[in-house]
Amino acid sequence: MAYRILAFFVLILACPTVASAACTRDALPMSLPVQRMDERLQDLAHKTGCFIQVDLASLERLKAPALSGTLTARQALRQSLKGSRLKSRFVKDHWQITSTRRLDDHTIHDSFVQPW
Repeated sequence: MAYRILAFFVLILACPTVASAACTRDALPMSLPVQRMDERLQDLAHKTGCFIQVDLASLERLKAPALSGTLTARQALRQSLKGSRLKSRFVKDHWQITSTRRLDDHTIHDSFVQPW
């Protein structure tokens, strides 16, 4: 696992200028299986040429749904992140993935907490 994370960082950090310079807004044909979220973001970065900034800790145990069709980077990211509590936004020349989870969110829903 640590080797995959290290490889991901090396790949992203080794060529950020190439990836950000070639970021396309065009729709591209995509066919991606259900996969781990870190793998999905790496695949999307390769397919679209867009640099994707993300905190790998926020991707822990997340799965991305299967994708198919002709999609823009925005559409592919939105569909990949749907239901994950992650959101994407384009900042200057790259995509940024952030968590929508708040600090006061509980793993157990508040209605299950007993008052005593």
